[in-house]
Amino acid sequence: MKRQSVVGPILLILIGVLFLTRNLWQQIPLFELLAHYWPFILIGWGLLRLVEVAVLAMSGKPISSRLSGGEIVLIVLLCLVGSAMMAASKSGIHVPRIGERGIEIFGQQYDYDQTAQKPAPAAVHVILDNLRGNVRVTGSDQPQVKVEQHKTVRAMQKSEADQADRETPIEIVSEGDRIIIRTNQERVSGRRRIASDLEVTVPRGASIEARATYGDFDITDVAGSVDINSANAGVRLNKIGGNVKIDLGRSDIIRAVAVKGAVDLQGKGSDIDLEDMAGQVTINGTYSGTLQFKNLAKPLHFESRQTDLRVAQIPGSITMDLGDFTANNLIGPIRLVTRSRDIRIEDFTQSLELESERGDIELRPGKSPLPKIDAKARNGKVDLILPEAAQFDLKLSTNRGEAHNEFGSAIKMEIDGQSSTLRGSVGKGPAINIITERGSVSVKKS
Repeated sequence: MKRQSVVGPILLILIGVLFLTRNLWQQIPLFELLAHYWPFILIGWGLLRLVEVAVLAMSGKPISSRLSGGEIVLIVLLCLVGSAMMAASKSGIHVPRIGERGIEIFGQQYDYDQTAQKPAPAAVHVILDNLRGNVRVTGSDQPQVKVEQHKTVRAMQKSEADQADRETPIEIVSEGDRIIIRTNQERVSGRRRIASDLEVTVPRGASIEARATYGDFDITDVAGSVDINSANAGVRLNKIGGNVKIDLGRSDIIRAVAVKGAVDLQGKGSDIDLEDMAGQVTINGTYSGTLQFKNLAKPLHFESRQTDLRVAQIPGSITMDLGDFTANNLIGPIRLVTRSRDIRIEDFTQSLELESERGDIELRPGKSPLPKIDAKARNGKVDLILPEAAQFDLKLSTNRGEAHNEFGSAIKMEIDGQSSTLRGSVGKGPAINIITERGSVSVKKS
């Protein structure tokens, strides 16, 4: 009878233990662990086979170290899936965790409601501590902090849920000029799962600080600062008078409207939508969705592994996703360094510095005097569209492609092998230097 390897059953047991552990302790980031450390499965597989061969050799039994066809297919599949998970993790794409936002396998859900309140000064600092659940914070003219809690407990029996409810009362604790709101969810463990959705009313002059595991934040009409740190959250802010600092492990959306202070965003996520920002905006992280910026009065600095963007002011708008960058009505200096995007920028002033690895570029300054432009592209066509009466000193070239000119004899074409260059001056204007390694170039009249 053909001898069967014990490696397969042992690996199945280990994988089953891993997923069972994740079901019992939802805070474990299973997707991220597998994405980064899946090669250890291959290492463990190889070690088990070596041990198996050594045991057979010591017992004097026939030794076969060859991999079966099924094992080869499984190894190839594991490499493909592991590499895909790693690429998805680097791009900010994640799989929802089991247990988050009420997704559970075992037990039944029980609901409980509670209300608490405490007097508070106008400029109180409100701390939301260790949360799992959604939070809505609203500023008001009342000199108090009021919390309405809707709690969900998942347990095998109602008696267990009732006990969990008693162990986790909502608390509002005063410490000088600070008020701490605690849900006490950490007191419950084991088979019981608790999430608390909070409706919080605070004095309009309050500032907000929140530390959470998961759950969305919706904060409106607060004159102080907002500081949010969460493993997984969507954030929506409106009418914030102070600085905003947000640090998220993951997020589906960050939306802010009418923020008077500086905005600092860190982490990973999908969409960002910022509008009517009076202070400086700084964003550092990986975001895989659509990013929109409208009416930013102070500088924007966005930095990720794929893109470095700096703009002095945005009276108009910028829309950016994984494949496109579109902007209108920008005040420079502007600097954009990106890997792979089609770029279209209209109506910009001061100066533009642009570097692109791959993608088509269309630039329409729109107004005179023109801005200084310095652009480099590795692969993609470049269209420069200027007002008919514009004045400029132009050098527009491609190392491998065609060149097209609509400004007549003032612009000369130079051809050297596969390279084409448009060079010349119209009036006394700023220098415009644009080069692409591969792709056509053109200067057109708007």
